[in-house]
Amino acid sequence: MEIRQLRYFVNAAKTLNFTEAARLSNITQSTLSQQIKQLETELQVLLFHRLGKHIQLTAEGKLFLKDAQKILEDERQSLQRLADLNQLQGGTINIGIALGLGLSGLLTEVLTEYNKQYPHVKMCILQAAASHLPYMLRQHDIDIAMTFAQSEKQEDIKEQPLFATRLCAVVNEHHVLSDKTEISLPQLAHQSLVLPSDKLIVRQRLDAAAREQGVTLQPAVEIDDLSHIIYMVRGGRWISILPDVATLAVRGTARISLQKDILLPASILSLSGIYQRKAVTEFLRLLYESSQLMLQSKDTSCEVCGEHFLV
Repeated sequence: MEIRQLRYFVNAAKTLNFTEAARLSNITQSTLSQQIKQLETELQVLLFHRLGKHIQLTAEGKLFLKDAQKILEDERQSLQRLADLNQLQGGTINIGIALGLGLSGLLTEVLTEYNKQYPHVKMCILQAAASHLPYMLRQHDIDIAMTFAQSEKQEDIKEQPLFATRLCAVVNEHHVLSDKTEISLPQLAHQSLVLPSDKLIVRQRLDAAAREQGVTLQPAVEIDDLSHIIYMVRGGRWISILPDVATLAVRGTARISLQKDILLPASILSLSGIYQRKAVTEFLRLLYESSQLMLQSKDTSCEVCGEHFLV
């Protein structure tokens, strides 16, 4: 059974005349009669009573007409949805973000610009451990991922470096250290620390930098959710060390630069060798263009969010 056969049948049922139905279908009458006969043979029922030049729907034909009309309407709506998606009039983009990274200034800017250009496309942000994001891509749970640079390259994953974020100390805005412009890891080692879990790349990079400086960080509290860490910092007692981008526009906190920069390169991941929807390719285009614009303007870092744009 083919869509065109259903369309011929519906036209014939509407006109009760094969000649008129053939004209509506833009085919010859003999072709229409043949196609409807093939449909009846496949369905093993008679759809029309043939009464000379006149036709009438059988009881089975009347019943099948409702189903055929529904199938044709579903096809019409499906084609319309696909056309809308191609014109970016609908659909969803799922964006995975590594735990510990947070919404970057670059990503926030692109989300805003994308919404201005394509207001009917929905954007969903999903947070997950950096190590889990490639799996989510392969399962098509997300379309793209923003994460820390991958230590091991994977053949089916395309990685595009975008920026590096600095680690900084974060304290309550009224904390005794809040007026400092910079601080060292040895000075922080003796403070009341709440740090990301050692399962997160942020913490692993921090611990590696601390070892290089001969420092051992022993947090009193470890949490794998940055929003909970920031909540504790805002309480007044606790100090944390987080990516600048993770503390962007967080009220009630102050950021203190580390004396020795600790940078975390961040990249966009996508599946390679597959068809990408126009909604996704347009989002990636805006993302890359925005980062390149920053480089071309020779503004290689953002003092607001702490991002260092990578060539």
